Amino acid sequence: MDNFFITRNFDWGLRRSSHADRALNLITRRFGIEARTASFVDAALYRITGMKFSAVHSGVSTNVEQRMNMFHLVSQTIAYDVEGDLVEVGCNQGQSSVLIAKVISDFGSSKQLHVFDSFEGLPPASDVDGASYREGDLATSEEVLVHNFKLHGLRLPIIHKGWFKDTLADGLPKKISFAYLDGDLYDSIMISLENVYPRLSKGGICLVDDYCDTEINPDGWNYLPGVKKACDDFLCDKPEQMSYIYSGAFTHAFFRKH
Repeated sequence: MDNFFITRNFDWGLRRSSHADRALNLITRRFGIEARTASFVDAALYRITGMKFSAVHSGVSTNVEQRMNMFHLVSQTIAYDVEGDLVEVGCNQGQSSVLIAKVISDFGSSKQLHVFDSFEGLPPASDVDGASYREGDLATSEEVLVHNFKLHGLRLPIIHKGWFKDTLADGLPKKISFAYLDGDLYDSIMISLENVYPRLSKGGICLVDDYCDTEINPDGWNYLPGVKKACDDFLCDKPEQMSYIYSGAFTHAFFRKH
């Protein structure tokens, strides 16, 4: 895969994300990380891009740095022939799913991609999650995801529609080589880890979106603190630990199964 696919966008929503990525980076450099709050971003994005949309429904889910990291991590698991299929838990409109599927296709791999989402938006948050999102935020539809795959002539993933508590136990493949967890909230990440970890093959990679370690990156995007807490709580008695990886204005981290 060339850098064009990573840095460009897959449809109007993703083109909008690209503009927003650049705008958010500019806002962050100019005003500090507090500028990522939704109301400030809404106004600033309109001034910079000329587009009106809410930050929570903007389609801004990954930036260029995150997409590059994902490309390299997914490529590793396929190139090293790690056993199992690939999964994304919290696929939303399929922006990251399309990238993962493109890597699978470019390697000529027969591995399957499984994606999971309620398509009803976020469930209620707990106290540990902060107040960045409300119940129902980030809602989309299965049709949008399918459209994004057809737009690029990619094989459709196996789509598991429903809440994670109802779909993961029976829907996940028996063996997983790569997992991308994007549940945003403590409970969603915890239930994802509880189900993905036992199936993750030796050498398999689990990448978690929104994991922010402020000791390593004090300026990191730390508006979903439940994500880090869920990962740290789950891994506290396991040999793996999270590895924080640079991702520009956003944050994520991964671990490799021992």
